[in-house]
Amino acid sequence: MQIKLKNTKNTRSLSDLVNKNGLSIKKHYLIRSDALNKLDEYDKKILKEKYHLKRVIDLRCENEFENNPDVIIDGVELCLNPILPKERVGVSKKGNDEEDFHDFIETIQKNGALSSIEFMTKVYKELVSSDFSNAAYGRFLQLLLKKPHGPVLWHCSAGKDRAGFATILVLYLLDFSMEDIIANYLETNLFYQSSIQEFLLKLGDSYKEVLETIFGVRKEYMDALFEGIQQKYGNLDAYILHALHFTEEDRKLLKKLYLEESYAAIE
Repeated sequence: MQIKLKNTKNTRSLSDLVNKNGLSIKKHYLIRSDALNKLDEYDKKILKEKYHLKRVIDLRCENEFENNPDVIIDGVELCLNPILPKERVGVSKKGNDEEDFHDFIETIQKNGALSSIEFMTKVYKELVSSDFSNAAYGRFLQLLLKKPHGPVLWHCSAGKDRAGFATILVLYLLDFSMEDIIANYLETNLFYQSSIQEFLLKLGDSYKEVLETIFGVRKEYMDALFEGIQQKYGNLDAYILHALHFTEEDRKLLKKLYLEESYAAIE
């Protein structure tokens, strides 16, 4: 369910989903988003007073949150937890959002959209193969268990790749079907249509494929994740245990904290 803020496009509560046991997530306790560096007073008030946000987990690279730090919300804990260790195409380099994004678009347009898809596939494989990223996703899951308990929001820059995989992990651990997990992941494509149209008006229709690649997600990216997991760990459960060091006891606590009904009640 989209949370409509003035200055984000991809902020969503996961509470509208129902898992394989008929349980839903506690109301607005788990929220995924794009970056929070442009929030205004209205946005801050909505997140704090309507959604009772307790913790924000920023998954961006260090240079991203240094150049464009999240807007601070009084009473909300901010945790910096970069998923990738260094700059990537599309990640802020100059500290100027517009210049960075224009350079990114032109680079992809020059090389072709296919090159971007190949690049993103490699990034997704790195998310599950590098020690840095695995440690970061392990920390992310532990932050969900950290006191004080309450609504948590996690985000990267666009809220689709690094935050997308974080969401896949959380929903899987909370016993949601893979069908629903994939649907939630691909839903990002709906929320960036206005951005695509806006840039098409500025740049022309020849940029359509590139813009859809930049703003969108593809099932091929998820396939790359699971291929990488299968090759190294065998399956997702083994990856979560051996790479992220998130145990079955941790999983039970996650369910207890975030599902509407205690997991113990259905065991």
